[in-house]
Parts: sequence; C-alpha cells; structure tokens
Amino acid sequence: MKLTCNRDNLVSGINIVQKAVPTKSTADILQGILIEVGEELRFTGNDNEFGIVYEIPAIIEEIGSVVVNSKTFGDIVRKLPDIYVTLETINDGSMLSITSGHANYKIKVYPTESYPPVAFLDTSVSFDIKESVLVELIKQTSFAAAMQEEKRVILKGVFIEQKDGVLSFVAIDGFRLAKKSINVEDSREFSIIVPTKILNELSKSLNGDDEIIHFCCNENQIMFFCDTFRMVSKLYKGDYIDYRKMFPREYKTTCVINNKAFLSAFERSSLVIQDEKKYPLAVKFNNNDEVVMYVNAENGILREVISAEVTGEDLEIGMCIRNILECLKATNEENIIISLTHALGPCVITGVEDKSFQYLVMPVKITSKVN
Repeated sequence: MKLTCNRDNLVSGINIVQKAVPTKSTADILQGILIEVGEELRFTGNDNEFGIVYEIPAIIEEIGSVVVNSKTFGDIVRKLPDIYVTLETINDGSMLSITSGHANYKIKVYPTESYPPVAFLDTSVSFDIKESVLVELIKQTSFAAAMQEEKRVILKGVFIEQKDGVLSFVAIDGFRLAKKSINVEDSREFSIIVPTKILNELSKSLNGDDEIIHFCCNENQIMFFCDTFRMVSKLYKGDYIDYRKMFPREYKTTCVINNKAFLSAFERSSLVIQDEKKYPLAVKFNNNDEVVMYVNAENGILREVISAEVTGEDLEIGMCIRNILECLKATNEENIIISLTHALGPCVITGVEDKSFQYLVMPVKITSKVN
C-alpha cells in the first residue's frame, strides 16, 4: 500500500472518523482506524453501534489496507511539518511508514480481517435535506434528550417523524421537551428514534451550508451520506412518548418577552445559586407588563424586573435555570412567547415570528416567593 495526499485532507478525515472510534474498548482493533486504498483513500471508524466511512482524494501508487491506532495516527498526522504526506506499508505489511518533509514515523499496524465492516444501507429509497436545515433541527432539539444514565433508552434519542408533509425532530428528558418542525414536499411517512450522540456528531461533521445530504433508514439502522461521507448508526427500538398530549389545550397567562433579556437575567441569577434543587428560581409574570425574578440562595439574594407584555392572570412559578437556559440558547428568535397554565403546569416557549419550534419545560416547587 502506498499513497500521497494533502495533510489537511488527512486531518479532516481523521477528525471525522474518530467520532466513531471508542476511547476505551476491550477489543484493541476497535480503537483503530481502517485505512483502505483502492480507487480512493478511505478511512473507517466503527464501534459496532455507530460507523463512519470517509473518502479522501489521494495519488494512489499501490492498493492495500491496514488498521492503525486512531490516537497515535491522528496525533502524528496533525503535527507533520509538510503539506504533503506519504503513507506506505513496510516490513511485509507489519508497519506503516508516514513521511512528510524531513519527518518519518513508522507505526505498528493491525490485520484488517478482524476489523468489523460498516454495512451500508440500500440508497435506492432516500430522503434529501439541506445541511443547514439538518444542523438547525439537531441544534434546537438534541439538548433536551435524556442523559446516558437514563434507564429509558428511547429518551436517549431524538424522535424523528415525517407525516402529512411535516418533518419533526422531538427530544424529551422527563423535565422538558424540544420540538422543531419543517414543511417538506414529500408525502412519504416514517418515524424512528436516533441516538442523540450520533446526531450531535453528525452536526459537528457538517459544514452547515446549503449542500444536500441524504439519509435512508430501515427498522434497525439509519445512514446519512453524500459523495465522500457515510455515517451509519443503529436505531433505538420502542414506542415513543405521545408528546402531543403533553401540550396544554389552553393557557391562563401568556408573556411576550425579549429572548436576549430573559436569557441574560437567567444567567445572572445563576451567580448566587449553587444548588438549584434546594434554591430554585422564582419567576412571577405580572399583568402590569413585567416579569420579576427572585431567589434567596447560598451566595446571596437576587431580585430583577424585566419589561414584557403579559396577558391574563398573574402567575408565579419555579424554574430550573439549566433547563430554561438551554432552551433559550437554542433559538435565534429576537422575541419569544411564554405560555402558562398554573404554578405546577408546563411552561411552553415558542417564537413570535418562528412557530416551527416549541419548548416545554416543567416548573419546580418554589422555596422563596417573589417579594
């Protein structure tokens, strides 16, 4: 095996496939990157749950394949002195020579026979979406999925549903819900649960521009792909929560408020709180067009008043700062609408202009009421 290629292209390929390489594994082979040289240079990372294949342009002199330790190979390539890099197997294929300028490394390789292949899906039936749109769908929902320690596996993923010409991404962790929808010119219907980790890694790998990325799925897997890139992941199985029933049919209080002002106030309130469970933030919506935030916590007392348009009954609720902050940071809307039912009912947030996203946050019990 012998080839020469651009160092920066190598680094890009390594950075992407390393997302699928486990940092710890009982099998050393899974901590490696599969390098295949045929018509193109191809890198593969695979942890048996999630696989990425990435193709890189190169000048091919001799075909072949090896597996190298991901960390060692990546660390070396990132530090190489010259823009051009030559990779060549030596010592009857037991070592890989890496040459760039006056620098040369020789690293151990593993046999490719024991490396698990990434099984591609049938792409004859696929869906198309702009990278920028997909990144936004992920950004505005994935943060609300449950953490890895959650016992209910389906809540660790994002529910993706296409129905009646609408594509929706939904994430729930038991305390909040995030939903983002777009209209699509496609009458086909499907619903799947994709691991959140996969979507977040996909989002980091995309440029977020108007290029088209494709995806296809079956009962067990999903694959995102373009000309040089394929990402395959297992799906979570199970019936997802009927999230539509979680939204109230009517509200007693609504508030239109500047998103940046509301976000900044929450960030300031966190400066006096160490234990949110013990000292939740009290937020009172007054129909004299103001929102009052109050907490008496370990590090001090905060009282802040924000101007807003409040309609309906006066209402005071307790809020978890982290849950609200991540919702507010996920939207680009200048002004948002907050809708409430009662002190222990869900708080629903959407945009004044953009109604394509909805955030539902459950309140917490108040220990200090607004003065």
